[in-house]
Amino acid sequence: MAVTLAIAFLIIVTIVFAVAFVATSTPESTRSPAIDAQSYATEVAAALEGASASEGEALIEALHCSACHVSGEGRVAPLFIGLADRAATRRPPLSPAQYLYESIVMPGAYLADGYANSMPANFADRLTQAEIGHIIAFLLSA
Repeated sequence: MAVTLAIAFLIIVTIVFAVAFVATSTPESTRSPAIDAQSYATEVAAALEGASASEGEALIEALHCSACHVSGEGRVAPLFIGLADRAATRRPPLSPAQYLYESIVMPGAYLADGYANSMPANFADRLTQAEIGHIIAFLLSA
């Protein structure tokens, strides 16, 4: 009986989460105006100074990024595999590192075709520049 109640509770929590997630994922324009690549150059250079891909991988696990970018099999968010190659052409004139930086700190600035803005919007406040650099280093190596 207790197991059944626990399973029912988990199902209800999952449904509530899914409904809240969909309700807050409002469609936005998939293209934002062209920007100057220098707008992120200083921030990205500082973030990548001493960046470690292995620390970035640990942060991605701690932040549960893989729930959407890996386990979601590309349906919820773009996969990490091959991301560096896609980032190189995704948002000219941004470099792959600048594109990834923007995607982390301002996830609604540009949406890849076929995806809603489901990325948490508070990573700029939650993460240090060094942590963002570690994540970018990992994503560039994935």
